[in-house]
Amino acid sequence: MKVTFFAQILALASLALGAPHPSDPETTAAKGRATWFHPALGACGWNHGDGDMITAVSHIRFDAFRPCGRNIRVKGPAGEAVVTVVDRCTGCARDDLDLSPVAFKKTVGDLGKGHDQVSWGWA
Repeated sequence: MKVTFFAQILALASLALGAPHPSDPETTAAKGRATWFHPALGACGWNHGDGDMITAVSHIRFDAFRPCGRNIRVKGPAGEAVVTVVDRCTGCARDDLDLSPVAFKKTVGDLGKGHDQVSWGWA
């Protein structure tokens, strides 16, 4: 009897772990503010430079899902790009992105703008 009860608990636990979380990054698209930064060693432990198509996501999303290496498709007033999550942005609101200079130029435009609205989703 103990083995059967234990097996049932394990089966239910595995189902719960496989169920998508309501705020899981797979289920949502977002609109937020894009800024840019000079990347170096990021929270994911990788070094990157200004010419890499990378982004930092908000500390809220990063801490909840640790999306290191995940791709994001960003659409802004200047165009669209796919970037890779490599860092955590402590000054960002939940749906904001902090892009590398090359990614910012491709999606928002001139670095002198500093920031602009973008839409994005997990690619």
